[in-house]
Amino acid sequence: MEALVVSANTTMRAYLEVTLEAEGFQTTSLADGVQALRYLKEHTPSLIVLDEEVKGELNALDLAWRIKRVRRLKDVPVVVLVSTADQRTQVAARMARVDKLLVKPLVGGEFRAFARRTIEMKTRH
Repeated sequence: MEALVVSANTTMRAYLEVTLEAEGFQTTSLADGVQALRYLKEHTPSLIVLDEEVKGELNALDLAWRIKRVRRLKDVPVVVLVSTADQRTQVAARMARVDKLLVKPLVGGEFRAFARRTIEMKTRH
């Protein structure tokens, strides 16, 4: 299974890659939202992880919104990592059809558990 990680933060990208690979994913990492959209024109990952720190003209929630509008990608789980999940961010995430909004720093294994559930769901179908 493949996971796409999009973050301008090299430390966060490395952490997400290691975590996802430990759960059985092959990862592709990009820093820029526009690059991610180009990549997704030809690839359909099993999981997409967007950090709020994305280079380029799109923020993570804009990118999630665009991804979820593509018929082929609409059912791919999208996780967005944010530093704060205030009400405005939560509403924007719902509007973008984000599957999981997680607050950084990632603690307690919630991200790992979501990745694991994604694999379990994909292997059942």
